[in-house]
Amino acid sequence: MEGIILAPSARRMFTYDITHYTRQIFQSSSGEEGEQCQSLLSFIMTDDLVWLEPQTPKEIIEELKDDYKIEYLYPLYSGGQDSGSVVDFVHKNYPEMVKKTVFTCTGIGSPMTREFAVEYAKEKGWELESTWARKPYWDIVKEVGFRGMGGHRILMGYLKFQSWYYYMRPKLKAGEKAAFVSGVRKSESMARSKIKFYSKTPIDKNATLTFVKPFLYKNGTQLQEYMIKEGVKKSPAYEFFNKSGECWCGAQSHAWELKMLEAHDPFIFNTIKWYEKQLQIVGSPEAKRHPHWGQSVGAENAVQQTTFGDFEINEDYCGESCGVS
Repeated sequence: MEGIILAPSARRMFTYDITHYTRQIFQSSSGEEGEQCQSLLSFIMTDDLVWLEPQTPKEIIEELKDDYKIEYLYPLYSGGQDSGSVVDFVHKNYPEMVKKTVFTCTGIGSPMTREFAVEYAKEKGWELESTWARKPYWDIVKEVGFRGMGGHRILMGYLKFQSWYYYMRPKLKAGEKAAFVSGVRKSESMARSKIKFYSKTPIDKNATLTFVKPFLYKNGTQLQEYMIKEGVKKSPAYEFFNKSGECWCGAQSHAWELKMLEAHDPFIFNTIKWYEKQLQIVGSPEAKRHPHWGQSVGAENAVQQTTFGDFEINEDYCGESCGVS
């Protein structure tokens, strides 16, 4: 069975379907047929399966160099697994192109993530610089309140994109042919796979900025394989959330996340709680129409919250694997 290659359009569904149905057949088969099914299932679960990407990371970087004439790279780093992997990739494969690694301080990020990013950059020998939101998160909240998913683009624009623009502008004016490196992948979510304009192609031009996404076509399995093989570390925020903790703007957050923040990141939780109280005092009329962070009942009420959606909070359900005593 050596040399099985999957076309891009088929690779994700094939993995699920063939594994799922082979298991079903194997469970109802015996003798020679059962052995054949077991052989196929074992093959699928090994590294012998070749994932075919429309473009490999190196092909994407070569296109960036040849077609866009980019000479320098500024990888964007959040402390997360995606950005950490692409930062690792470009530093190891294109060290002559990497100028600085850029960490974005959103003003509403976990201290543990910022500390991790600084220390990990030192450990890896990456030269790390930070950008800061030109319009602080609290100023946005005072004006428009806590915005939901519909307001994420505006928040991202103020907290991240604008700071990237002003970070890169003097470099471009000085004649640098440079691009940001992003860890965005299509398979991170259905929106990025099917809807989002930003994840349509591996190289984007936005105003004067160029963004390259070397791992755009990698799936979750490939990402984890890269992290294990190369020893990529990620923010300690992943211990309680599947995210880096670089930004807690709340635009795509849910009520239960406040309880997690209260337990694991009290600095951010108390910051949100203070913002909600101050908004009632100094917020605009528009802001007071959106008084609670995320899709929540508010940090003050979250302190008394005893359920996560339909589930009662009972630490006994976790068991010893989570260290709950």
